[in-house]
Amino acid sequence: MLAFAHARIRLATALVAGLALVAAAPASAQKRGGTAVIAQEAGPATLDMHFSTNIATRNVVMQVYEQLMTRDESNAPMLELAESMDQSADGLTYTFKLRKGVTFHNGQKMTSADVLASFERFAKIGLQKSVLDPVATMSAPDADTFVIVLKQKVPAFLEELSQFANPIVIMPADQKDRAGGKADVVGTGPYQFVEWVPDSHVRLKRFDGYAPDTRHKGTTGFGGHKVAWLDELDFRYVKEAVARVAGLETGQFHLSEDVPTKAAKRLKDNRNVVLHPVQRWWIHGTWVNHANPPFDKVEIRRAMQIGLDMEEIMDVATDGAFDLQPGFQYPGTPYYTDAGKQYYNVNDKKKAAELLKAAGYKGEEIVVMTLPAYQSMYDAAVVMAEQMKQIGFKVRMDPVDLPTGAARQRKADGGWHVSFTGLGTGPSVGPFGALVLMVGANSLNHAPDPVFDRLYAEMQTGATLEARKATFAKAQERLYEQVKMLKMGDLTKVQAARSNVKGFIPYRIPRLWNVWLEG
Repeated sequence: MLAFAHARIRLATALVAGLALVAAAPASAQKRGGTAVIAQEAGPATLDMHFSTNIATRNVVMQVYEQLMTRDESNAPMLELAESMDQSADGLTYTFKLRKGVTFHNGQKMTSADVLASFERFAKIGLQKSVLDPVATMSAPDADTFVIVLKQKVPAFLEELSQFANPIVIMPADQKDRAGGKADVVGTGPYQFVEWVPDSHVRLKRFDGYAPDTRHKGTTGFGGHKVAWLDELDFRYVKEAVARVAGLETGQFHLSEDVPTKAAKRLKDNRNVVLHPVQRWWIHGTWVNHANPPFDKVEIRRAMQIGLDMEEIMDVATDGAFDLQPGFQYPGTPYYTDAGKQYYNVNDKKKAAELLKAAGYKGEEIVVMTLPAYQSMYDAAVVMAEQMKQIGFKVRMDPVDLPTGAARQRKADGGWHVSFTGLGTGPSVGPFGALVLMVGANSLNHAPDPVFDRLYAEMQTGATLEARKATFAKAQERLYEQVKMLKMGDLTKVQAARSNVKGFIPYRIPRLWNVWLEG
């Protein structure tokens, strides 16, 4: 096992070393014009960012939308559409002054009425609307001012407000009453929506009315000084990895959000392609539906948990590009903890089978829902299903498309027991985002857990970072105890671009502003 882990480290180190050389090369003069074609693994189920946590949606529409606050390169909250923010002495009132001269893609000037309407819509239909649970009132006292008043002091409020897993993007006020998934794609970002052909592509074009944020010199996180050098962005949905790689090699595609490990080894010496590895891209795992018998019994969930070999699952799913560690944050980050590690990667099928029998399992069918659009998820599900059969479970694989999977995940009676996901805990999702889909009305476990909800609330209101970290550790322990999610491992993603793509800086979500084509 140690030799295997070392091999993974050598691969990542070699790729990162190549990246460092590219980053050190002198920058060319920016050039306006051209169309960048981006190959994605999967297409979005919706373009309504309030109503999606899916990365396929974020990849596209976060070129279109912006937030009041977002995250900088170091993952700290930063102002975006807000010019300034003042917090009252008692910590309850946040007063935002908006940047002047910001225009929506429909030509309308942005005002605080649009910000208020966007926040009110998110509070009704946002998938992570619990972010706004601490809010007592929101108001727009004048066209340039937006005010949030909290019920109680929440030291981590700005951390949650600035998250972009399910971001509170700002839309025109006339979108306020649109149902989830039905909003028009109109934002304030550097690119604007042109067309969406499901299962084919989304096309964006430069928004010539965009006013860059002059407080910054360049990109930082999902904010900064943004310039749309390209005429158009053409997002193509290319499920087959072989086709994505071939398109990169021939120049059909300018960028790919994913290059498999074996292909990356081959491409690292190709002078026409630049590899951009991003380690610990997401947590590979499955949600566990506590409302669907027999998984209403923790003992049966535990049998599944301790019987799985996570190394085998991740090896098959990623061609060896992974790390194994129990944390729902990464080593080296402020909130990292190994709490609950006694339940992670136990890989004891004999003990699991004994526990399953003792818990009274009667051979009920267990439905493993997975997404073929993401090859790594599908492959992981195949291995997991076979391992579960070895423990004694009767298992049925249920491959679904993204819209179907997203809709069924949100229902207790959606006909699934475990549902595959990639849980991002990189720059876009900190400790709160990692747990929010297990809390209260957001919970994809579909069963009340007052203990976990209380811990989440305590984590939000902890007076110091140390207090919040200690509570996060307790919440992670509870997550494992109740088998809310099965974590397989941490997946490494390799993005790639043609060598004539300049200005591209790898990140959890491709940032295509400040990017241009040379030659």
